[in-house]
Amino acid sequence: MNIKEAAGITNLTPTTIRYYERIGVVPTIPRDQHGNRIFGNLQIQWLELSRDLRNAGIHIETIIDYVRLVEEGDDKMQARVNLLNEAREEIENNIADLMKTLNHLQYKIDNYDTHLLNIENKLINHNGEN
Repeated sequence: MNIKEAAGITNLTPTTIRYYERIGVVPTIPRDQHGNRIFGNLQIQWLELSRDLRNAGIHIETIIDYVRLVEEGDDKMQARVNLLNEAREEIENNIADLMKTLNHLQYKIDNYDTHLLNIENKLINHNGEN
């Protein structure tokens, strides 16, 4: 398949796919005799993994490190597992932070009349004065 089809499957733009390949977020994508990228299931899986890690807030540098470790072979398997575990922990921490924010927001919504409305009125009536 071509880059447009791969973009449609992965919900990444062709520009993002080219960028990911250029900086090493995904391994080098094979090309045909005309220099056009050829995407198979393996390339789609790499793109989806990279997309999901980025969407979860994992830094591009971490993903690039992972790809490099994969390319170095089985001797780096434990390092790859360690890196994925660190990424999982980072995602779990991000989820915990988002849950705190969500709970705080829900508190504000649940107590809008008695809590947030008073604060808003004070801000409006006093132009931010204490």
